[in-house]
Amino acid sequence: MIENDLYKSLLDDLAYALNISKNGELNKSRVIARQVAGKAIREIYKQLKFPTSPSINPYQYLLLAKNEAGIFKPIASELDALTTKVNPDYSFPEDLDLITYAKNIIQFSKNF
Repeated sequence: MIENDLYKSLLDDLAYALNISKNGELNKSRVIARQVAGKAIREIYKQLKFPTSPSINPYQYLLLAKNEAGIFKPIASELDALTTKVNPDYSFPEDLDLITYAKNIIQFSKNF
């Protein structure tokens, strides 16, 4: 379970991502959504006493979580969406709602 202050901070960051998404800055909002979700995953890694390091960025935590299917099964589809590679023109191959997926991961982390 993540602490309330961190939880609120992550939700604030996600609200910011939603606002800039509404202003047409989709790429920036997706980056923020990935960062927020990765930070939430990092907190689970800390709780489980898995190795963590400042050199592991939030996106890498999303990738690591995909390898722990037993633990992260309830959010497997969210992890897949948030780690989807962009096309060469930086667009997404699908219309993915990364903000909602990140919110689901934050909630999972809060209740873990």
